[in-house]
Amino acid sequence: MTRQERAVRTREALIEAAADLFDRDGQEVTSLAAVTAKAQVSAGALYFHFATKADLADAVTRTALSRLRQITGAPAPTPADTNGHATGNGSGSGNESEGGDGSRNGGGGGSGWGGDARTQAARGVRGERAAAPPARGPAAAAGGARGDRVGEVQQLIDTTHVLVRGLADDVVLRAGFALDRSGGQRPARERPVGEGPAGRAAGKGGTGGERPGRWPEVGGSLRGVWSGWVHETLAAAGTRGALAPGVSPGDAAAVVVAATVGFEVLGAQDPLWLAPHRLTRFWTLLLPALVPLPAREALHPGGSPAAR
Repeated sequence: MTRQERAVRTREALIEAAADLFDRDGQEVTSLAAVTAKAQVSAGALYFHFATKADLADAVTRTALSRLRQITGAPAPTPADTNGHATGNGSGSGNESEGGDGSRNGGGGGSGWGGDARTQAARGVRGERAAAPPARGPAAAAGGARGDRVGEVQQLIDTTHVLVRGLADDVVLRAGFALDRSGGQRPARERPVGEGPAGRAAGKGGTGGERPGRWPEVGGSLRGVWSGWVHETLAAAGTRGALAPGVSPGDAAAVVVAATVGFEVLGAQDPLWLAPHRLTRFWTLLLPALVPLPAREALHPGGSPAAR
């Protein structure tokens, strides 16, 4: 193993260990000594990568954000979106004691979706294996073609299921959302509901004359990325005429975002909230108001077979 590979593995181990302790005990009470002990690395190795606990928490949040973007297929922010924050590791070739691996305080990375105590509890309820994150958004392989009338809606259903599974199974994703909730990531910019990133109108499905709302733009916090993606997906569904007459894409997105964030918050205390049947029941209740017959009959509230 090269020094660069060793440094990357050490950094990943520190992020995973910190996420596990933040998730279990909270960021405020977690000490850097506890993180090094759990990651089984030296204090010098930790300080090579992270000068402070805040830097380590930021790395956990950014790793979680990267994994969320894998779930949704949402684009990474442009340099202008990051407000000067680095989002990637460097490419030097030194070692941890010499400070030349170029990965200190970078973003991105992190190891795979592993299991922890909460994961085991959630799996016990569900009786199923953890799911690895897809390379891109799950709708690329599930829910039928994007060009059909229900493609975006099934894509949204499938992606919410992948997100909830990730919150149950991936401690880094879960800890990132918790840090985001406590203000660990900057707020995202906002734009009017019904308008896409390039100023596109929501199109069909919106109610005429509704008052402008706001939603976070893709590229900010975890909740901002999630909210923006949900709004974009339902705006596309409205444009294609896949929503029921009179349904506002912005109003529908607000319901979906509020419900899924609610599952995340409640699931942090009780993993039963992250059980698949809870989300399936939500979609079973919502779909009759969201999608007209006969298109609704083609939808799978429990997720399409390819996404399970």
